[in-house]
Amino acid sequence: MNQQNLDKDEIALLQKPWVKNHTTLTNDDILELYRLFNLYCNPRTRRIDLKDVMITAQHLGLVEKSPIVANTLQQVSDQHGDGGVDFEEFVRELTNKLGNLFDQKGREQLFTLVDIDGKGTLDKDDLKKISDELHLNFSQKDIDEIIHNVAGYDAVDITAEQFQKYLGKLTNRRKIETEVLRTK
Repeated sequence: MNQQNLDKDEIALLQKPWVKNHTTLTNDDILELYRLFNLYCNPRTRRIDLKDVMITAQHLGLVEKSPIVANTLQQVSDQHGDGGVDFEEFVRELTNKLGNLFDQKGREQLFTLVDIDGKGTLDKDDLKKISDELHLNFSQKDIDEIIHNVAGYDAVDITAEQFQKYLGKLTNRRKIETEVLRTK
């Protein structure tokens, strides 16, 4: 991230402890959300009405193009009713809906978020939709490999329990690797 291209408010935002220590979003992610937030922000109150964001998302076709993102925004909007939110609250609510991969509750939330049809499993079609929505461009071979790595060779889908267990292993491995790098 090039700090020369940031305005003073963005630089101040990046200095806040809750931004520096955020466990889920990167500084770049938070800056993108901040810029989005400012498009809707009332300059006097520094708050947004999430219903305005949802109306724009619907007009832009976000619900069809990115159901995971639209669903997350809708949940946060529903939770706040008519009240507005400030930026820190906006990020906290989105993060809570996205889930923190480093704890069991967060992994459960993430599965619920990506299980768009609510059937309790993720099959090849679900993984393809997620891949397309997030622009990951997974091939069918990639998707088969994901299912086999998470659920076993003969599996055709991934259960919530398998998903959470697999993510738990990945995040524990990442914690260990990060700790090893810190001690070098």
